Amino acid sequence: IVTKELLKEALQSLYVHSPHRVDAELVDSFYYPAKSGIDASVEAIRQIYTNDAGLTPMEYHEKYPALLNVLPIHLIWGLEDVVTPIDGDVGTFYCDRVANNRGGKGNTSIDVVVSGHLPFDDNPEKSHEGM
Repeated sequence: IVTKELLKEALQSLYVHSPHRVDAELVDSFYYPAKSGIDASVEAIRQIYTNDAGLTPMEYHEKYPALLNVLPIHLIWGLEDVVTPIDGDVGTFYCDRVANNRGGKGNTSIDVVVSGHLPFDDNPEKSHEGM
């Protein structure tokens, strides 16, 4: 059974720089749709935990090189992201792409900021500096 307190703790684990940003309104925005039986909300949460995640970024780059080798990509990555860590598969892929000019166009860049999984909300000041 999900309680507001458990949900708050889960959300705060994503906000390592500014856990105080997880307020009652944010918790309620996840809690009440799931509890009220709104089919779309329940289905969205179910898919997050049970369904195929789809193609990985690496697979997208392999499948669509003509587009993704010319499209400018600027990533803002949370240094303390526990969901998609910078030293995990996806982070390593993009760091390598930047460091070694993969795709040959130099169109991929990355800023790593002190934050968790949601840098734009966890540390908006630093996230917006590179944009």
